Amino acid sequence: MSTTLKSIRIIKDFPKKGIAFYDISTILSNPKEFSKVVNKMASEVRKLKANTIVGIDSRGFIFASAVAYKLKMKLVMIRKKGKLPGKTHLISYNLEYGSNNLEIQKDMVSKIDKVAIIDDIFATSGTMKASINLIKRSKAKIKGVIVLLELDFLKGRSKFKEKLISLENVSI
Repeated sequence: MSTTLKSIRIIKDFPKKGIAFYDISTILSNPKEFSKVVNKMASEVRKLKANTIVGIDSRGFIFASAVAYKLKMKLVMIRKKGKLPGKTHLISYNLEYGSNNLEIQKDMVSKIDKVAIIDDIFATSGTMKASINLIKRSKAKIKGVIVLLELDFLKGRSKFKEKLISLENVSI
């Protein structure tokens, strides 16, 4: 087990009973681990030949903004409904513990953008598939998805078509 994976704290029954929450706060509070993750993600973005980073609300913003800053790339946010001003594309989707809505500002990505999506955790694929559908509405090209942690046991990858790069994996 890597030091990054060992440093992620698991909180049982959060946000509701039966869910194990993978808390990345422990990585963020460790400058060496945080730097290691950002550097790995930046390396993967370079390999994808992306020119735009998209971060997903809310913990994906942390890594996406650090990578975009490091690579001097455009950063775009996908947020929960009602958090972005202006005209947006909206999508509803299901999670393993409920449903949600996401938005992206219509004028933030276009057909000239080659997008790398960054998030913290990939579980059942619901949030990521919804995010990809939002980006595709703007005609941008998705080069790939980079996540810190993939929860293999939830089998989200089997329902996912895009290139998925996981820095760490958890299997049960």
